[in-house]
Amino acid sequence: MATLESERPSRASSSSSGASDAGSAQPLGLFAYGTLTLDSVMQILLGRIPPSELTSAPGWRAAGLPDLSYPGLVADQTGNAPGRLYSDLTEAEWTLLDAFENPLYDVAPLSLANGRRGLAYVWPSSAPQALTSTWTVDSVDAAIIDMYLENCAAWREEWDKSRNDLEP
Repeated sequence: MATLESERPSRASSSSSGASDAGSAQPLGLFAYGTLTLDSVMQILLGRIPPSELTSAPGWRAAGLPDLSYPGLVADQTGNAPGRLYSDLTEAEWTLLDAFENPLYDVAPLSLANGRRGLAYVWPSSAPQALTSTWTVDSVDAAIIDMYLENCAAWREEWDKSRNDLEP
């Protein structure tokens, strides 16, 4: 994401002491509701599929974004966005995901249906698009998913190359 580390909520991981889930010693994980719920996307981006549990975010909806194959999470009093709560993300993985995600997203803590809290990439309410459709993985054509996976792999290759170019 384009925000500075100091401008967003703390990210916790198994290797850091970030914000903890209220009522427990568990660090906040990532609540994913869109393409990051796909094992194939996480495998391409992170090289692994982190531990996760199925849950949902009451009061939120995964909205289709115009001309994009992925959604944005928007507030919706009647919504209940299904997703996965990933745990044990490392700081390096959070950094990678922040760089991968659309820079318009905000990072916000959400209360989830399983009684836990998680950080989510949320579409800003100030964004000009009318987001009336609900997005689901099942609503995306398989050919679009295949193209998205190719784009993820190309992005990850460029990410790795740019990181290697920075090393002395």
